[in-house]
Amino acid sequence: MPDNSSPANAKQPLGKPKIPVVFWLLLTISLSLIMGTVLLSNDMKHLKTVSHYFGFDLFPPDVRPPPPKALPRPTPPATFGLPLHLIEPPLAQTASTFLRTWRISGPAMCAALRDAGIATSDWAAASFNADTFECFFEHGGKREKDQLPNSIFVIVRGDAAGAINNMRVKIINPETDQNGQLDPGILRIFETMLRQPQWLDFHETLTAIKNLKDIKEDGFGASINFTREVLNPGRYNFTLSLDATSGPQKRTRSYFSDRTWLPSPEPTVETDGRPAPVSTPADAEGPAKNADHPQ
Repeated sequence: MPDNSSPANAKQPLGKPKIPVVFWLLLTISLSLIMGTVLLSNDMKHLKTVSHYFGFDLFPPDVRPPPPKALPRPTPPATFGLPLHLIEPPLAQTASTFLRTWRISGPAMCAALRDAGIATSDWAAASFNADTFECFFEHGGKREKDQLPNSIFVIVRGDAAGAINNMRVKIINPETDQNGQLDPGILRIFETMLRQPQWLDFHETLTAIKNLKDIKEDGFGASINFTREVLNPGRYNFTLSLDATSGPQKRTRSYFSDRTWLPSPEPTVETDGRPAPVSTPADAEGPAKNADHPQ
């Protein structure tokens, strides 16, 4: 029998099975993929944590520029509301109007007439009524033949507080020049009465009086009349007054009553107890001299 016990054919002893290298390679790749997935998930949150733990700054913080400053808000435009009474039509029962007032007192007017050479009396209570105050001047000439005597009567009336009510002048058979114009000495009475109140809108009155023509002017409550008497051609009457006739004028006067408001000061500058003389045009003649009241 052949001998099968040769060393080449002898059986090897059984040992541990060997793991192929491919297995380890696949295992390594699988673990790497799993770790990479874990580290890169959630926006690489775990990778940042691990790097920070080991002291590595793999992801430096982004340096962002500061946000631009907000522009200041523009100031809103100012707004205002008009009161309702400014845009509503005025009611007829409450409407008022411009109303003229005396800008000179009775005593000051009397003093101005005296300064102009018209020797008026002092401002005092009237003999017929203690509530009425007045100053007056009268002058009468001699009667010549059939002619009326020339005479002048001037009166300024008001109240105890000095407020003027009216001023009146009556001239009879006045002296005139060769042109039929009023004597300058008499005309000076009307010049003083028209200029002292400082109402500058009555332009034609003085010219008409100078030529002895009838005239009537009204404006803002003031009324001026110069008329010749119909039955007596040589007699002339002059009236200057303030009279609130219409409803709006009466409401204005009532609103600005002296019982509500303090009286306004005299418009003229007083020196030595007398008002300053009113300025006169260059072509106007100077006031007549008076022995009792020198200039």
